[in-house]
Amino acid sequence: MDERGYFVIDGSHLFSSVHELQRTKTEYAGKKLSIPLLTEALMRKWSLWIGTTIRVVYYFKQNDNRLKTMLDIPEADEPGKKDHWQIKECGESIDAVPDEQLQRLDAKYRDHFARQEKGLDGKLICDVLMSVANGKSSNIVLLVNDRDYIPLFESIQALGGNTYLTALDDSQKIQKKLAKLADKYLTLNSELDAIFGVVRQPPQPGPQVLQQESTPTTPIPPIEPLTQME
Repeated sequence: MDERGYFVIDGSHLFSSVHELQRTKTEYAGKKLSIPLLTEALMRKWSLWIGTTIRVVYYFKQNDNRLKTMLDIPEADEPGKKDHWQIKECGESIDAVPDEQLQRLDAKYRDHFARQEKGLDGKLICDVLMSVANGKSSNIVLLVNDRDYIPLFESIQALGGNTYLTALDDSQKIQKKLAKLADKYLTLNSELDAIFGVVRQPPQPGPQVLQQESTPTTPIPPIEPLTQME
C-alpha cells in the first residue's frame, strides 16, 4: 500500500471545536475559521507521517447555516483557493438536541444525546473504508471525537492502514479510547492564529526611564593646617 494520506473531518465536531474556542478565547470570538488555511495547517502538521496527501474531506449536514456563519469557504473557481480540500454535504437534519444546547453540557455527557444530523457519520465511514480497502490510501487522519468511530479505527488498522487523530486545541477533552487506538495524536494549537486570521501585535516596549545626569561638583580644596604664631 502506497504511503498516501487522507484527511477526514467530522463537520459536527469541527463546529463544536470552533464554538468552544470562540467561547473560551477572546481572540477568536467572532472570527471565522478558514477552510483553505485549516487544510494547509493539517497537511503541514502531518506531512512527516502520512506521505503525499490525496485530499482533505469535510463532511457536513445538508444546508447547515453554520457553513456561512462560522466558516470562511471561498468559491471553488477562485484561483489558488482550492487546494486538495472538498466539502461533502451528506447528513440529513432530524429532530434532536440542537448543537448550541449540547455545547452547554459537559463533554463527557454529550454523546448520550442524539445529534441533529443523520447519515453524515455513515457516509464518512464508508468513504474511509473504501479508500483503505482499495489501496488508495494507507494513512488516515481523522478530526473526530465520537465513540461511534471506535470501530472505524479498528477496521482501518485491521486492513493494514494507520489511524491518526487530530484536533484544533489540546484544551478540549478528547475521547480517551480514540486516543489510545490512534497511532499518533496531534493538535493544531500553534496554527490557530493563522487558521482564524488573528494577527497579534508585537509587544510594545515599556517606557524608558531616563537617568538624570549628575551635575559635576567643584572639588573643595584641602584645608591647610594653621601654623602656630610665634
